[in-house]
Amino acid sequence: MPLTEAARSTSRRDDSAPDRTRPDHWRPDIEGLRALAVVMVIAAHIQFFYSEGGFVGVDVFFVISGFLITSLLLREIERTGRVSLTKFYARRAVRLLPAAATVLVATLVAAWLWLPRTRLGDIAADTAAAALNVVNFRLASEGTDYLNADVDPSPLQHFWSLAVEEQFYLVWPLMLLAVAVVCGRLWGGRFARRYPLYRRRITVIAIVLAAVAAVSFFLSVTRSAEDPVWSYFGIHTRAWELAAGAFVAVLANRIRRTVPAAAAAVASWIGLAALVGSVFLIDEATAFPGYAAVLPVAGTAVVIAAGCVPHRFGAGTLLGIAPAQYLGKISYGLYLWHWPIVMIAPVALGVEPRLRYMVPLMGLAFLLSVAMFHLIENPVRTRRPLVQVPSRALALGGALMVCALAASFVAVTQPVTDGDGTEAAEITGDETTVWQLLGESSEIDSVPANLTPSLEDAREDEPSMYDKGCMVARSATDLVDECWFGDPEGDKTVVLYGDSHAAQWFPAFNQLAQASGWRMLVLTKANCSVPEVREHDPKLNHEYTECYDWKGNALAEIEEVDPDLVVAASYDDKDLIADDPDQAWVDGWVEAVEDLRSRTDEVYYLADTPVAAEDVPDCLAEHPDDATECVNELDDAVLYPDRREDLQDAVSEAGAHVVDPIPWICDTETGRCPVVVGNLLVYRDSNHLAARFVAELTPQIATAFPLEELPREDEEAG
Repeated sequence: MPLTEAARSTSRRDDSAPDRTRPDHWRPDIEGLRALAVVMVIAAHIQFFYSEGGFVGVDVFFVISGFLITSLLLREIERTGRVSLTKFYARRAVRLLPAAATVLVATLVAAWLWLPRTRLGDIAADTAAAALNVVNFRLASEGTDYLNADVDPSPLQHFWSLAVEEQFYLVWPLMLLAVAVVCGRLWGGRFARRYPLYRRRITVIAIVLAAVAAVSFFLSVTRSAEDPVWSYFGIHTRAWELAAGAFVAVLANRIRRTVPAAAAAVASWIGLAALVGSVFLIDEATAFPGYAAVLPVAGTAVVIAAGCVPHRFGAGTLLGIAPAQYLGKISYGLYLWHWPIVMIAPVALGVEPRLRYMVPLMGLAFLLSVAMFHLIENPVRTRRPLVQVPSRALALGGALMVCALAASFVAVTQPVTDGDGTEAAEITGDETTVWQLLGESSEIDSVPANLTPSLEDAREDEPSMYDKGCMVARSATDLVDECWFGDPEGDKTVVLYGDSHAAQWFPAFNQLAQASGWRMLVLTKANCSVPEVREHDPKLNHEYTECYDWKGNALAEIEEVDPDLVVAASYDDKDLIADDPDQAWVDGWVEAVEDLRSRTDEVYYLADTPVAAEDVPDCLAEHPDDATECVNELDDAVLYPDRREDLQDAVSEAGAHVVDPIPWICDTETGRCPVVVGNLLVYRDSNHLAARFVAELTPQIATAFPLEELPREDEEAG
């Protein structure tokens, strides 16, 4: 509720009113913190020496944003008694959207020019999500998808932090407006004194902030280890960081009046040391944000709080130097440009993403940021018609968003080039088989026009069991019901057990089980190895205890089901926690086989498949007229060949039947592993076989796993 003239006059005569001088919207120390934050982020992304924890620079930005925006809103509440939402969002639109839209469209064009066309659809979707400020939700969802583990990060991934901020500011001004209005109605009025009303508003705002921060921090601490992807990208675990900056803004006047200058100077150095130290104390193995985020968040908040008190010889003397001030001024653009350049420029130049190339490329990011600041950012946000008329600013923001969405729509409709249009012999399983064409497939030059699945659809060519949720998620430990396939009326049972490299064989085993009159139970979990080993999960970012718990449940289910046969398979490339990983892998498999044999007589070890040197659909999209560029040498495609041989011998001695699938996929005579056989795509990424290709391997599976020839023990006894 706006103050009346009488209330304004009363407030002027109130000798107890506080010092109305708040920290200016622009402060040299905060500009220096911006510079430090963007340097930290860039150093981490280009893998500069000892800077792995530089990603905490994003947390610095959150605290700064929380402080500056809340300071602005509090000044408006103090001046007018309410918050103008149209003016607030107009300022955000003018400040952020021109630069963001420029980078979004430029990145989309660069991806179209230089990245594999198979990635353009996903990047276009990222563009749309970034324009709508929901890209963090998309990334979190994609990040929890085990099938996307092989895909390079999006060149627009860094927009997640902007989405988190905008989501916070979609709600925070509304909350402040509500507080202002309610307090005005409760304690305002014609004869209300201004300062008591102001003080009560501040008190209520502080309580609201404390509640928001407490809930968010609790979720951050309790969920970061259990659900690291959603916790990293989610607003629910990041809101407390913005609230920390907002809390400093709420207390700014009190800090200014009560904290001695000398204490503020010392505190600023302590806060800066904590912030810088967090870069070296935190790394990618740290559960984040969680407790670990307290160090950079608290360090930043202390530096900002100390800067509310005029003092000499504090950290502001370092943060206020001219280079830091200029870098802070262009930090927004530098943050936007650096990551697309990191992800796209090495591909465009044909170089490895090594530090010696990344440093000059960051020079390019700097130049683009300078140009964008002086040609786009500054002219737009200082243009009087936009500043003075919020509706025009909002219209501009809407137009820029529409442009980004339109660009993403155009990009997603671009077809993937499929060679010269020549069609290949269609593999039908009757007249033409994979086996007949395997030898000559390494010499295929052009990507067939009738490639199945197409390069656009390759990543979706997954076993149908995924649709029923039968690939258990990383964070889950319970078994999934209704994962029975094959012949539902069958009186014999086969269990397919392992991780995604076991699940990739589902199409063939399902056909075989149906034809042989067997039931099939699928027990698979993302990245969960069959052998009894300790392993670290890169996405959960901790020891994969969820795998151990799930395997306990799976083995109990196997014992209860009493199957006639168990087929076990796992991806060989795991991050093992062991002094001798190779020996631990072999011993773990032997232990697993012995455990399975105590629950069923017939155990088959299906050895791992060869892997490709890179993502196969992406490679073929880059070389549509020379598919031989994507063909793999067998010696390079087999992981840990010496360990593989020792493992097969060991599990055979432990009583398992060993089946090696290499002859089904690679030409052992020439030593080459094709990626296209006839009209079939062999891999859907770099290490998972395409479902349609596996289905056509059913005849080979039938010769190795003769289900119809395996009677039960009770039938033998009878």
